[in-house]
Amino acid sequence: MRAVRTSPAVPVTRGKKPEKISIAHRLRRSDLLLFLTALALGGIGVLAIYSAEADYRQLYAVNQGLGLAAGFTGAVVLALLDYRWLGRHLRFVYGVTVVMLVAVLVAGFSVNGAQSWIGIGPFEVQPSEFAKPLSIVVLAGYVAANSFAHNMTFLKALGIITVPVLLVLAQPDLGTAMVFGAIFVAVVFVGGARWYQLAGIFAAGCVAVFIAIEFKILEDYQIARLTSFLDPQSVPGVSYQVENSKMAIGSGGLMGKGLRSSGTLGDLGYLPEDRTDFIFSNLAEKVGFVGSLVVLILFFLLVWRVLHAATISRDRFGVLIAVGVATMLTFHALINVGMAMGMMPVTGLPLPFVSYGRSNLLVSMMSVGLVQSIVIQARLKSEGNPRT
Repeated sequence: MRAVRTSPAVPVTRGKKPEKISIAHRLRRSDLLLFLTALALGGIGVLAIYSAEADYRQLYAVNQGLGLAAGFTGAVVLALLDYRWLGRHLRFVYGVTVVMLVAVLVAGFSVNGAQSWIGIGPFEVQPSEFAKPLSIVVLAGYVAANSFAHNMTFLKALGIITVPVLLVLAQPDLGTAMVFGAIFVAVVFVGGARWYQLAGIFAAGCVAVFIAIEFKILEDYQIARLTSFLDPQSVPGVSYQVENSKMAIGSGGLMGKGLRSSGTLGDLGYLPEDRTDFIFSNLAEKVGFVGSLVVLILFFLLVWRVLHAATISRDRFGVLIAVGVATMLTFHALINVGMAMGMMPVTGLPLPFVSYGRSNLLVSMMSVGLVQSIVIQARLKSEGNPRT
């Protein structure tokens, strides 16, 4: 795995050395709207979690608030660093990714049927969440340094993403594995993959899904989620969750029942996982169509600014990282909202920035920080700064 080619070094000249770029100067070159949008979604998440929990509401909300603060701090730190450093250490990044995913299989513990969590001191961490942006970096670095004119390039890129996918499926976590698949398709497509290469992976994916269902490679509850989406009456338990979710969304009406309202489906215990998987349903019931639309608009703005970073990046590595992050956030949001509305199968994917869970919140915020690094480096370079 070759390191990403970076811009030629600045010629050494006699005389005064270039002045060091201050932290304040770098931050002024960041995308303020991107930061504000991410913080707004995170703040909405804290409010939604507080309104969803009848018991321990303050504990969950405070935990999420602390996660938001830690995530934003990490995002600022990443924004100030040069993302191209990662491109020079792809083997190390990939090694960390694989080791994390293996460690959770060896020493992790299960939550809701998936061994996806591992204890680190007083904290509970979900390594598969952190593996997503790390895999984006590795895949983007490899694709940026190679050409898809050779089929071997495509096969090696597929191999890079297959290892974390198989380790995630072993937990088993089908939803997260699907996120890796979406990231792979987006990055190689923008990276210049040929149409027949993409068609081949699509056909192979269809065959793999058929085999997994036909030969019961997937867990029973995973098959139940897929079949209940195709035939809601086939699995009453799963369809019950989705039907109640749709009822909660519809009962919110135009303006909602209010964040502090009582007697909602969530308060009465009819809305499952109303602070995680089905938090959008909880929000829609409390803030109505208008509030839900605001949340969706914020997601649109966020993804737009991430893709804008791809358009101003001065190298392929930055472009592909931004595309990968945009795909990760978009896929999560589409699946989660679609799941709440009964338009997608129940996969357990959280709504970025909003659903309860510090691992996903940290990863979402720090991914924004990585994109901010691309923006800052591009803007500094456009100013002709010799230190970029």
